[in-house]
Amino acid sequence: SLHRRILPMNDLATPPMARHPFLTDKPKRLLIGGKWVEAASGQTFATTNPATGEILAHVAEGDAEDIDRAVAAARAAFNGPWRRATPFERQALLLKLADLVEAHFDELAALDTLDMGAPLQRTRGNRLRVLGMLRYYAGQATSIHGDTTNVSLPGEFSAFTLKEPVGVVGAIIPWNGPLGASVWKIGPALATGCTVVLKPAEEAPLTPLRLAELCMEAGVPPGVINIVTGFGETAGAALAAHPDVDKVAFT
Repeated sequence: SLHRRILPMNDLATPPMARHPFLTDKPKRLLIGGKWVEAASGQTFATTNPATGEILAHVAEGDAEDIDRAVAAARAAFNGPWRRATPFERQALLLKLADLVEAHFDELAALDTLDMGAPLQRTRGNRLRVLGMLRYYAGQATSIHGDTTNVSLPGEFSAFTLKEPVGVVGAIIPWNGPLGASVWKIGPALATGCTVVLKPAEEAPLTPLRLAELCMEAGVPPGVINIVTGFGETAGAALAAHPDVDKVAFT
C-alpha cells in the first residue's frame, strides 16, 4: 500500500500510447470557417515529444494571411445566426461538448503528455477540472443577464442593462496545459455567443486541434471556433494586432 502511494507504477511506467490515434502521417491543418485547410504559404513545422525528441506530427504553419482568413470567418459567423442563439441552445452545445471531452479524456490527456511533456499522472488528473470548467460555462450560458435599475430622474422612468456578446475573440495560449487552456478560451466564448480564433503555442499545438474536432462533432457552427497553428512572432502577433478582433484573451 505504501509503495503504491509513493510510486504509482501503473501510471508512470506505461507510455501514453504506442501510437496515438490522432498521430498520422498526414500534416495537421488549420480549422477556418468549419473546414480543415492548409496554411496559405503551404509551410508546415514539426512538433516533437520533449521526452524523446521524436517528431509527433507536422502542423500547418499559419501566418498573417491565415489569421486574416480566420478572423473573417469568425466575423461572418458572429454576424450570422450564432450571436442570436438562445442561452439554452448555447448551454446544450457546451454540455454536449463536455460529454464528448469526457468520453475522449484519456486520449486527450495522452496527447497533452506526448506533446508538452507533463506526466500522465498530471494530465489525467485534470479530468474533473477540465470537465468542471466546461459544465460551469454551460451553466453560465443561462445565468448571465442584465439588471433593472432604479433611476432618480423626475417622472416615471425605468432603466435596464443588457449584456451582449463582444464579438470576435483572439485567444493565445501557452504550452504547459493545452487542453485546459483551450477550454478556458473556447468555453466562455460559446457560453456568451462570441466567436474565437485560437492560436495554440507552437510547442504543443496538437490537443487544441483534437479538441476542435470534438467541437465540430458537438455541432459548433462553422466559423465559431477557428484554430490557427503557427509561431508567436507571425500568427500570434497578427492576431493580437488585428483591427477586426474585438477582444484578446492571452495566457
